[in-house]
Formats: sequence, C-alpha cells, structure tokens
Amino acid sequence: MSEVAPFWSRSLVSPMRCMLVILAWLLIGLCPSSAFAADAPGTWPRQVTDLAGRRVRLAAPPQRIFLAQPRQLYSLLTLLDAPVERLAGWAYPLSVFDTAMAQRLAERWPALETLPTLSRSSTPDLDTEALLALAPDLVIFDLSQRSRIECSALAGVLDRVGIPYLYTEFNRHPLRDTPDSLRLLGKALGVESRAEAINRLIRQHLARIDRRLTGVERRPEVLISIAPGLKVDCCRTNLGNGLADLVERAGGRHLAAKVAPVSGATLSKEWVLAHPPEVILNTAGQWDAGDGVRAGIGVSADDIAGDLRHLSETLPGWPHLAAVREGRCYALWHGFHQGPFGIVALERIAKWLHPRRFDDLDPDATFATLLNAAGLPPGDGRFWGQLPAMKSLPPTSATRYD
Repeated sequence: MSEVAPFWSRSLVSPMRCMLVILAWLLIGLCPSSAFAADAPGTWPRQVTDLAGRRVRLAAPPQRIFLAQPRQLYSLLTLLDAPVERLAGWAYPLSVFDTAMAQRLAERWPALETLPTLSRSSTPDLDTEALLALAPDLVIFDLSQRSRIECSALAGVLDRVGIPYLYTEFNRHPLRDTPDSLRLLGKALGVESRAEAINRLIRQHLARIDRRLTGVERRPEVLISIAPGLKVDCCRTNLGNGLADLVERAGGRHLAAKVAPVSGATLSKEWVLAHPPEVILNTAGQWDAGDGVRAGIGVSADDIAGDLRHLSETLPGWPHLAAVREGRCYALWHGFHQGPFGIVALERIAKWLHPRRFDDLDPDATFATLLNAAGLPPGDGRFWGQLPAMKSLPPTSATRYD
C-alpha cells in the first residue's frame, strides 16, 4: 500500500505548490478563519427567506442549533469559527455516513462526541418532545424533508412554541441552490460577509469553467453510479439532479439522461453494457454497511484503485468496457454533493472530462480553502481517485480528450 497523502495533495502538484498550501494551513492554524473575514454584530431581530420560500423571523443570532441532517454540519464548517459550540444536537450522528470524518472533526471539536443525538438511524422520525427538551433556538431541515415535516405534528409544535426552523438545500441542485443556502445561513447566523466571500469564490471558479467550455462540442458520455456496493452493485444514478447537474456543467453528457424518470433511478447491468459509457463516475465514502468504494479521511489512492478494480471485476462484462480498460473509471467522495462543496466536485470532474482544457484547475486548493474557513486542520486521505488503465491496451485504443 502506498503512503497516504494529505487530501489536498496530488501526484501532479509541484513541491512549491505543496509548500504554499502547507504554509496556508499553518497561517490559518495561527489565525483561524483568516480566509474569510468575520462579521461585526448586525441588527436583530431580522427576517430571512428560506429555500421553501418561507419568511422566518430570528430574534437574535442562534446559539443552540439543531441539525435534522448531520451533513448540514459541512455548511457550518465553512461559515463559523467554532460551529460545534453553537449546536444543541442533531437527529443522528455524522458517523452514520462517514466515521472517519466524524472522528477527525471530533479531534478538532471534542464536544462533537457528546453532542445530543435523537437516533442512530439515518431515517428517523423526530421525537418532538426530545427535540424540545434540547431547547434549540433554530432547527435546520433539508428541503427534501419538507413534506414529511409539515405533514407531521412537528411543524405545528415548533410554530406554536416559537422555535424558528429553516429549509436549506445543497444536494438536489448543488450549483443552483448552494449560493442561496449559504446566503440564507449567512444572514441567519450573522455571518453575511463570510457567506458572500464563499459565494464570490464559487462564482469566480464557476465562471472560469463556463468560459473555457464555450464552443466545446466533444462531450464524453458519463455513467453516474451512486455508492455502488452500498445498496446495489449497479447502478443507482441521478436523473436530472445531483451529480447529473455537475457532469453536464463540467462538459459531459449524462448517459442516463435519456431514461424516463418513471423507470426509476437504478440502471441494470445489461442496460449499461448496451449503452457503454466513455467515463464512469462512482461516488465513494466510508459507510458502515455495504461493500462500497472508499474515499475520504484515512483512505489512500491505492485503496480507491483497489476498490474500483474489485467493483469492475465483479460486475459481469465490465472488464470489457473501454472506460474500465482505458482508466476512465473514477471515484468521487459522496459528501461533495451533500454539502457546500459542489464547486470542488465540478472542478475535479472537469479535469477528468477535459484534462488539457483544465490542466491548471486545482480542486485540492479549492477544497482546502473552503474547509480552512473554520480553521479545520488537514487530514490524511484521498477524496477522489481512479482505476489505472490496463497495461495490455492496444496502442490505438485510447480515446483522445481535450
């Protein structure tokens, strides 16, 4: 097994760039959140409009926030110096999705280990009494939870006792909804300047990608496989949302775009073989269950390559796919489109699809900058990787990419 590299490093990153990134980490460690300036106290009470279009009044900056989805913590990492200090609890722990990341965050903020938890299930029915006992002054829901929350008694109880709640969205349409969600949280938490600085970074990086893709006609067809091995071997996919948005914006064509939504979001192995992709993009993580592809804290490039090799060898017919044989089978950390890091995923996908056009993009540095907003120390690990090309390929088989 090869040496585990810091998650912000790449084999193609020059020693000088590595030194600059390390220096940035050290400076941020001495001066937390130096990447984004903190706000001066604003005017309260204030009114905000959430992603469901609801107008919500906040009497003061929230100090006891309840998270209905643990990956909402990722957005707070980019906005607050000490996000855990402002949490009252969460529906279930982050370790359900990523034990290694949860441990790393707990090393930075030990209080995370004892944060009150209402469930150990990833799909809990929230206990209203237990939630109220935590005395939150703000509850944050995912927009996808809205119908379930408002069809239960919980929304009415929160309204009656005067506990404000907001809907945010980072997952379904990450490039569209992330700026709005960050702007909402920035105003709700009293950190508007930091939220705007992050949104400005996202706009600048997105504009660069859009500019370079102007006039590009060659768009590789991409198979998106969500968490292969976790629930099914192959192939849960996105239809018009999530990574599908990122693939299209990065200059690719979503292979399953032609599939009618009524047919569901799982493609059969036979369908994939009948519609061979030019590129395979798998999401990866460190889930407790299943036999998925790993990525994240404590994972090496060899680990990811080995998992992709195992996956491709166990799926019938996959060793014959050109994407597998020619090394265009990739893994990308699942959390990128579950938090405010969609721009990082977009840059990484753009480099894979159009390596010559985007040879100078640095998604490692973008990810480090966003995480540095909270002074989070670096950790060993890889958040993306690929399956090496087969050495026995005929010399004419490689597909040209720009």
